[in-house]
This record gives sequence, structure tokens and C-alpha cells, in this order.
Amino acid sequence: MTTLIINYTELRFTSEVEMTRYLSQTEEIWNEKVMAMLLESGLQRKTVTQIWNQSDQFKLGIIWEYESPDAFKKCQSIIAEEILPHAQRFGMVAKSFRGVPVLDWRGESGGLRRSNAPYKGIEESMDAEVLDQHPD
Repeated sequence: MTTLIINYTELRFTSEVEMTRYLSQTEEIWNEKVMAMLLESGLQRKTVTQIWNQSDQFKLGIIWEYESPDAFKKCQSIIAEEILPHAQRFGMVAKSFRGVPVLDWRGESGGLRRSNAPYKGIEESMDAEVLDQHPD
């Protein structure tokens, strides 16, 4: 499966307590209904990582992969409606970085192989207004 749109979101929490509270409520907020809606809309991957190489900071990173610019837009609408109302419950600041693959290596038998990233034309199909509205 080819990923056309990638988003990386950094969540910076005010304390370890806030980060732990967020993680403990993840299943409640990102429930099966929401995840099924996102999958149906084109989300290919969501991975949450704990950033550990910055001492005395409490951060999580989220990797998002979407199958198309349209999938990204659809998922942003779902997230705005279903998830963002919960965000204010936590002492955190979110910062998002969006991109399209320009170099891509995938694991295959025999090692990592570079594939041509299908990025051409993606930027033009992304609506700048939509991209700027949502933190994720």
C-alpha cells in the first residue's frame, strides 16, 4: 500500500501526570467507532510514540499516514468533530508537521529497497485552508 500523505504530531504535556492521563483515556477518546470511521475514510496508520531523548520533557509523537489528499481531508473532518472537543481536557500543546514522501525505503526480502515516492502533484491537490485549520 502506498502512503501519499504523512503527518507527524508532537504532543507536549505540562507534566508526566498529564501525559499519563492522556494515555489512560486514549481508548475512550479514540474508540472503535472513531477508528473505523478513519479507516473507512483512508487513514492507513496511526502510531503513538513516547519521545524519550529529551530529559525533563513529557512528549508523545503521533505518526499518521493517509492514502490520499482526499483521505486526509475526510479524516481531518472526523477528528475535528469527534476528537478535538476532548483536547482541552489535557495540559498539552500540539504541533503538527505535514509532508509527502519524496524518498521512501521499504523492507523487502533481501533488505531495504528504495521506491519512487509518488509525491508529484500532491501539494496542488491539498487545500491550504483545510491544512491550516486542524492541528493534526
